[in-house]
Amino acid sequence: MEWIQALDRALRYIEENLMDEGLCVASVAKEAAYSPFYLQRMFSAFTDQSLGEYIRQRRLSVAGQALRSTRETVLTIALRYGYDSPESFQKAFRRFHGVTPSAARKAGVPLKYLSPLHIKVDLTGGSMMDYVVETMEQMTVIGLTRRFPLDGAFGLIPAFWEEYHQKGLDQQVCGYLGICFEEEGKPDFAYMIARFCEPDAPVPEGFEKRVIAPHTWVRFRAVGALPDAIQKMNRQIFTEWLPSNTTYNLADGVNIEMYTEGDMNAPDYVSEIWLPVRVKA
Repeated sequence: MEWIQALDRALRYIEENLMDEGLCVASVAKEAAYSPFYLQRMFSAFTDQSLGEYIRQRRLSVAGQALRSTRETVLTIALRYGYDSPESFQKAFRRFHGVTPSAARKAGVPLKYLSPLHIKVDLTGGSMMDYVVETMEQMTVIGLTRRFPLDGAFGLIPAFWEEYHQKGLDQQVCGYLGICFEEEGKPDFAYMIARFCEPDAPVPEGFEKRVIAPHTWVRFRAVGALPDAIQKMNRQIFTEWLPSNTTYNLADGVNIEMYTEGDMNAPDYVSEIWLPVRVKA
């Protein structure tokens, strides 16, 4: 239930601080007592949208109501809901509502409204999940790293893989691992297309070597064509396995996706998600 409680704290904090300019993914994660990286993944698994996008849409929803119900200036409302200029507010408002802030004040003009999320516990699950728990010593990986923002990163990472192969970089380092390295206090994270290597392996120009500390890992096995199979498994992990398990908490810092050889479009293709864990106190 810890994950449900954390998500509930996050949602209540967002509603109580919609007008706080400091409201962001990092501040919500601090209130929820989880890392921004894992809170984002959990939120996306439950809602199919990023946490940052939910905050923006809630703010724009309430801003639309304020335009309708008050005579405050557009600038006043823009500043109240986190925009530093009328221009940036107008652009975001129009993208969400389909009309400008000034047009929103006219009678009969429809506006969109995203209602606040609330936790509702249903009897779900019952899915078969194939995983093993394995303690591993220190590992060394080599690959190409790029930094991504916490908000919406997982929509950008596939393009990184495509670019990697288009440039022929897989001929230098045949990457079969996708590794996320979270760094506390930073608004982004490092994502590495990599493979395991020996500690003294040479490093091609433009690539880097990283060391992954010893961890206990839960390795989830996904079977099916990509990206659907691994996305489905990721959702099951965060909506079924994590909320219900009584043994482990996630360990911050790193997580891994591993891709095996074979046809990634085949129904029997195998991929894995590795999450570092620690035994609950």
